[in-house]
Amino acid sequence: MKKMDKMERSIQLRSEEWGYRVALLMLCGWTLFNSWQTLAYGAKHNPLPSLILCAAVSVQSFVQMGLKQKMVEGDEEYRQPNLLLRSILLSIVVTAVILSAGTYFLVKA
Repeated sequence: MKKMDKMERSIQLRSEEWGYRVALLMLCGWTLFNSWQTLAYGAKHNPLPSLILCAAVSVQSFVQMGLKQKMVEGDEEYRQPNLLLRSILLSIVVTAVILSAGTYFLVKA
C-alpha cells in the first residue's frame, strides 16, 4: 500500500464519511420500513436493521471518545474522568434494563 499525502487522505476520509452517512440513512429507512410493516400489516418484526444501526452508532461514538481521551492523555490542563469507560458501562446497564423489561413484559403477556 502506498503512502498517501494530505490531499489523498482528505479525499479518502471524505469518501468514507459519505459512505458512513449513506449506510446510516439506509439503515434508518430499513428500520422505519420494518416498523411500519409490523404496525400496519402485522408482519413479523425483524430486529436486524435496528441492531446494526445501534452497533454502528455506538462503535463510532466509543471510538471518537477513545481517540479524544488518548489525545489529551498526558496533558495536565485537560484532566477529566474516563468518559469512555463510563459510557460503555452505562450502555451495558441500559441494555440490560431494556432486555429485562422486555423479557418481563413478553413473559407476562
